[in-house]
Amino acid sequence: MEDQWRIAAHDPEWKNLFSDLASKLRNSLGNLAVRIDHVGSTSVFGLDAKPVIDIQISISHYDDVLSYRHKIEYVGFVLREENPDKTKRYFREIPETRRTHIHVRQAGSFSEQLTLLFRDYLRMHPADCLRYAQEKHRLMALFKHERPKYVEGKGPIVWDIMQKAHLWSQEVGWRPGISDM
Repeated sequence: MEDQWRIAAHDPEWKNLFSDLASKLRNSLGNLAVRIDHVGSTSVFGLDAKPVIDIQISISHYDDVLSYRHKIEYVGFVLREENPDKTKRYFREIPETRRTHIHVRQAGSFSEQLTLLFRDYLRMHPADCLRYAQEKHRLMALFKHERPKYVEGKGPIVWDIMQKAHLWSQEVGWRPGISDM
């Protein structure tokens, strides 16, 4: 298994990895999933990233965990019950498989929309995409062995980009496009 706790140059194969997994999730979930989207840094062409695929699944009945939990687990993921983020259900890969993060969110929620806006803004703004990549490289060099500090260190640039993304969304009338799967 490759070392995924690093920042790698963008790999076009990430899109294919997402498509393969998303297709399996779509087949298992059917219409329970309103959207299945490639999110996170691997979803932005040209953006250096940790080589971990992030998938956001938008569900109409988020609180009805039993309606979707086993369908996601069937594809090879495990619900992480200890997740402190109450805006999502978090699933991870089974041991000895490629690291993947599944974020299940309420369709139309603020957290679902914020994730899509951040991704879409970076896809349209290469200068901020590059600035974000440079900061991730800097933080990884500083905190290679301190994951929480790396994650915490990204906060200022993420919020700076989110502020720009918010203004951009107002200018262009941003709405999420069609689902990736």
